[in-house]
Amino acid sequence: MAINPEFRRVVNYTDLEALLECPLCLDRFDQPRLIPCGHTYCTKCLNELCAGNDTVICPQCRKEHDVPSAGITVFPRNLSYQQLLDIRTEQLVSTRQCQVCDKKRAFSDCLHCHKAVCLDCKQMHRRELTTTTDSLLLDLIQSTDLCKDALNTETTAFLTHCDTVRRQISVYAKETIDLIKQQEKQLKNDLEQMVAQQLESSKKILVNFEKNKEEISKFVRSSKQKIERNESLLDEQYIEIQNNITKHMRTIQNVVTALKNKRKDIVFTSNPRRPDCLGELNLTPQVSPTEHSTSLSMSADDKNHHQQQQQQQLAPISGIRQVGQWGNGPMEFWCPCGLAITRNNEHLIVIDSWNHRLQMLTIDGQFVRATSGTKGRGFDELNNPRDVCVNTSNEWIIVSDSGNHRLVVYDLKHFQVQRIIGGKDSQLKLHLPYGICCDDNDALYVCDRGNHRIVVIRFDDGVFLRQWGKKGVQHGEFDTPDFICCRQNVVAVSDFNNHRVQVFGLDGQFLFTFGKIGSGETGEFRYPRGIAIDDEGFFIVADWVNNRLQLFTPNGELSAIVSDKNSDTSNDELIPLKVAFDRPIGLTVSSQGVVFVTEWGRSHRIIIY
Repeated sequence: MAINPEFRRVVNYTDLEALLECPLCLDRFDQPRLIPCGHTYCTKCLNELCAGNDTVICPQCRKEHDVPSAGITVFPRNLSYQQLLDIRTEQLVSTRQCQVCDKKRAFSDCLHCHKAVCLDCKQMHRRELTTTTDSLLLDLIQSTDLCKDALNTETTAFLTHCDTVRRQISVYAKETIDLIKQQEKQLKNDLEQMVAQQLESSKKILVNFEKNKEEISKFVRSSKQKIERNESLLDEQYIEIQNNITKHMRTIQNVVTALKNKRKDIVFTSNPRRPDCLGELNLTPQVSPTEHSTSLSMSADDKNHHQQQQQQQLAPISGIRQVGQWGNGPMEFWCPCGLAITRNNEHLIVIDSWNHRLQMLTIDGQFVRATSGTKGRGFDELNNPRDVCVNTSNEWIIVSDSGNHRLVVYDLKHFQVQRIIGGKDSQLKLHLPYGICCDDNDALYVCDRGNHRIVVIRFDDGVFLRQWGKKGVQHGEFDTPDFICCRQNVVAVSDFNNHRVQVFGLDGQFLFTFGKIGSGETGEFRYPRGIAIDDEGFFIVADWVNNRLQLFTPNGELSAIVSDKNSDTSNDELIPLKVAFDRPIGLTVSSQGVVFVTEWGRSHRIIIY
């Protein structure tokens, strides 16, 4: 039964009986049923009201309703009335005394004091409730006004704080702007000083050039006068004039080169992370592989020395490329050494020796990736690596980690270390392994430099297969074997301190040797290093101290020399190409005949021709 939100009422007996009377028979309901309009009647009264009709009209609201075909029993029972009918009415009549005055019967339970009260006490409590509620409403109104005042005060304080912050920002911005302007002024002053210094340095070169220019003008005038007077000049005199022209042309070119090398670029480096430091100015020299003299005057005694310097300053001949420079970034090297071309002729693997890393380039010399360059003895660290090769399946890169006396295997795809061959506790007992190559059966041939021998190792499991050589000068003996190459069933080894190349079969059987110490053009070496064999079986050898490459036939006869030196022989075909090398060390040749050479000297680069 529903409860009034204010009082639980105690029902009067007469009212309750009237509520439970049927409007038709005026007797207590007997099986009360609800008709669609919501009024309730006894079941027997509804039967009499219908009297066999298909419709029934409600006596109270006069609405007409259809009678179900199954009869009025289909109308729902009024369960609420039925539950009241089942309770004895006397049980609902209050017999409690008022708990406030204790004089009258209690009329209801007071929700304010939680006591049973009579009607008079209930009215008194209602007045008290009204008074208390009015007081609370007044307090609420006052609290609302106080809250409004507090909000206004808080907002004012917040805005005042914001004004303070705004002033702080303005002050800091002004100070920062003033500081930046001061730094800007200082940097511009520094720049002007640097510019003045650079111009002063350039002015000295230009003054010297003016002296040389006068000498050149005199030479041109006298030469023209001789020719215009139709003097009977000998051929030797014409040749002398032409040689002097060449000399002066080189002098002019030397001026430009000297000016470029003397001048330094001014580079500004900003510092966005430090508001107190706008940046700094630095002088950066122009990229130049070799240092050279800036003197323009040339005496007769210095002629030969000057011509040698001039040849190194000239730009590379058409068809010859160079990539890389000194440094430790991408496409920068510190003493590049061995190199290898992948089996699919797509990439070039370069040993960046003193940076303790590998670099992968495209076959046309573009940077792809590099290893970490961490020096050490760890699993993925290197210590002065020297040479590299690629196995027959083109999946693995093998590196001679010379300083750690071991071989390191990288996977070509991810450029990560996969396993180690050899090492300190290995039975291979490698000591400073240098040159390395791989034959068609995946056998690794290693120049064990410190032990003066060649060691053959099976790549798949690192098992020792065979060895040959010891320290000496006889055939099959070595004094510091350096680099090695195997191709067409032969193995060629550069015998460093014996100044020769020895050629063997794959089984180590000595075949022949060529070369001896010297700088001539009859197959002489001064410390041969990198070696390669082309598709036709020709041997290409890096003649280290002589700064040249030498090409030999498959039977070891000298075929050509690649150098920047003028030939002293009458055979001009012996030096078909002139390239200025700076300590060539590693080399390889592609299937298309392109030669790649690393330089250990001051240039730290790769020559491609």
